[in-house]
Amino acid sequence: MFRKIITIVLFFIALKLNGQVTGSFRYADSLTYSLYAEKHWNDLIKEGNRSVRDGYDYYYMRMRIGIAYYEKHNYVMSAIHFREALEFNANDQIALEYLFYSYYLSGRTPLSWALMPSFNPQYRDRILKESKIKKNNMTIESYLSDSGTDNIISDPDSFFANPEAGSQTATKYFISNEICASHVVGGNVSYFHSFTNLIKDNYLHYYDGTKEADLLSQRIIQNQYYGSLNFYSQTGWVFSPSIHLLTTGYPIITFTTIGTRSYTRTTTVRSIGFYTGLAVSKSTGYVAVGAEAGYSYLNYSHRIQGTASLMLYPFGNSDIYFGGKLSVVPALQNTSSTPGIVKGFTAGFSIARKVWVEFSGLSGDMSNYTDKNGLYIYNGIDILKSKLSGRIIIPFYKAGLSVYAGGGLSSYSSEFITEDGVISYGTNKLNYNSNNFTGGISWNF
Repeated sequence: MFRKIITIVLFFIALKLNGQVTGSFRYADSLTYSLYAEKHWNDLIKEGNRSVRDGYDYYYMRMRIGIAYYEKHNYVMSAIHFREALEFNANDQIALEYLFYSYYLSGRTPLSWALMPSFNPQYRDRILKESKIKKNNMTIESYLSDSGTDNIISDPDSFFANPEAGSQTATKYFISNEICASHVVGGNVSYFHSFTNLIKDNYLHYYDGTKEADLLSQRIIQNQYYGSLNFYSQTGWVFSPSIHLLTTGYPIITFTTIGTRSYTRTTTVRSIGFYTGLAVSKSTGYVAVGAEAGYSYLNYSHRIQGTASLMLYPFGNSDIYFGGKLSVVPALQNTSSTPGIVKGFTAGFSIARKVWVEFSGLSGDMSNYTDKNGLYIYNGIDILKSKLSGRIIIPFYKAGLSVYAGGGLSSYSSEFITEDGVISYGTNKLNYNSNNFTGGISWNF
């Protein structure tokens, strides 16, 4: 009798153990389906990823995890799981549609367009209509800077010194008008380019070693063209080679002596500069890292520049984000000089995902500094030392439009430039601030 009891107990233990082993898949499938049905997205992400690590990797599991990330607006992570789902069912239209929107809403529009041939005609027509996806974007922007140099300009004799032959400027104001466009040109490639016209008015003081003169309005006109190819990978990498060309025209003061009399006149000169570089970035949804390397010829100076950046997205989306970057800008002519160091930060958040507010700043020695892979070039004779700005962005999705406006404060340093073109650091340094205002409109078409 005792043996029979032991045999029965062991039999039920074996059944229980066997049920646990074979039931693990059923448990994972049932649990994740229940979390999916109840829309518990955070728990679904946790349990789903755990199930995949335990070896329960199949179409429906990947779809559930992908949808959970998608509902959390973490489109980079959702794309990873929808791609995995398609490994189990390559032509599944639902997974393809989710992947399309994951690419589109994370800013990887070329990858969205590359999926179009995979859709059935009825799916493709509906998605094109509902998403309002476009291959082109155009942005028009204006930027105005009003410098606080009235006290310098109204009493130049008290501020401009003559340590040796050379010149010095004080900016009055400048306005920059820019038109940008972006185009999808291939399955994973877009081209971004812009044309910028900058008009700047300076107060110019000149000394030739014996005589001095002032130009009340030295008007500088600078035209710029920027182009960048952007190659997107499905795993979140972006490779962006770029080039920026600029030409600048401005008047300078010269003295002409006839007999015993000396005359002052102005002569217009023109300079040409450029920047070329490469930016590489990788996004995981929660973290984005980037690196840039570039070479520039600006103001007759050859420089290289390296930048490293890090952005954090605590919720896996743009509801809140913040990060920083560090740039090193050494001059190639004088290898013994200390390289310029520039620090920057960016932070932003959304209000009900209808309005975005963003803040950014730069500080350091920005002599011939370039920002955003060469898109912005700070090549003024008066050197930018720090810059703080903020802006509000309001998208109108149905119309395909976004408008933005902002302002900020910049700090500049004007220093005496000797006749040979070398800035005499620390000589007659003039510091002043400027108020900045910007606004623009962006349109998808």
